[in-house]
Amino acid sequence: MNPNPLPTLQAMIADRSACLLNRRPAVVIAYESDFIRNRESFERFVRLNPDSSMLVQLGWECETPESVGNLAAAAGAFREAAPAARLVVLCNSAAECAALERAGMEIRAIHQNAFLDERRFRPFAGGERPYDAAYIARLTPFKRHGLIPAELAPRLLFLGASVRPAEREYAEGIRAKFAAARWMPAFSGAKISLLLSRAKCGLALSAVEGACFASAEYLLCGLPVVDTPALGGRDVLYPEEYVRRVEPDSDAIAEGIAHWAAHRPDPRKVRAAFLAKAAPHRARFAQLMRELTGRDPGRPPHKLGLRTPHPGHATSLAIQASLLLEGWRRR
Repeated sequence: MNPNPLPTLQAMIADRSACLLNRRPAVVIAYESDFIRNRESFERFVRLNPDSSMLVQLGWECETPESVGNLAAAAGAFREAAPAARLVVLCNSAAECAALERAGMEIRAIHQNAFLDERRFRPFAGGERPYDAAYIARLTPFKRHGLIPAELAPRLLFLGASVRPAEREYAEGIRAKFAAARWMPAFSGAKISLLLSRAKCGLALSAVEGACFASAEYLLCGLPVVDTPALGGRDVLYPEEYVRRVEPDSDAIAEGIAHWAAHRPDPRKVRAAFLAKAAPHRARFAQLMRELTGRDPGRPPHKLGLRTPHPGHATSLAIQASLLLEGWRRR
């Protein structure tokens, strides 16, 4: 018996490391880390389904030589093992598009944040906004909470501040520095919208990450953003009139927060401006799916069906169930 059997597509869907977007022809999507880790399983699936297509989203930056090299090596092995399948990488930034195209991959400029479901994140009209800034971020060093001036603590709202065991010391230091801030666990959809309606802007402070869903959640809820330079393309869908781009310096961040506290834009206009930036990315995804399947997929699943429980995951499970039923009927 093989002690390390390859996971099936059904198993990868169940643990949310893959999503089946279309049944016939099959279109499978995964984050690059899951694609690299489970490459042989995806190869096996597409060999059994020769008209399949594999879409890869970038959960982390893919601009640096190391990250580009890792994905290019996995993509090369995949194409060699399954030459009939089509592999397309959905990029978040122009730098990623250029780097991966140079590495010989088929790419599309389709930003992940375009697929956040605006029905789940929306402004709440009226009400007091006692917090100058909100930060949706796990308590981890790369989120750089420490750049925020400590004196702003009473006017800060921290959301989703979960902690990994190896980062507990960092988390304890940040909680001590901002003891006077409001700390809230992670919430989904309407609850996050309600909490964000009490803040004047959202913060995005990491130097390296991926699309950063939180930055889009701020905008969908009507909050402008204070942003520092970062790899990964989170700023691609920012409406320029609603972002304050600052250096990763406490004084600059304080200035950015103060700017939005003094200049409070209409939340409905912030939201509308973000959706206008997202529209071309949604259109490019629809066009890609028409190329791959011959049909318009309609509204894609939230986050394209990956990682978190949401309607997109239910869609993926329904397609999976139909595949299992079809296999049972063939017995």
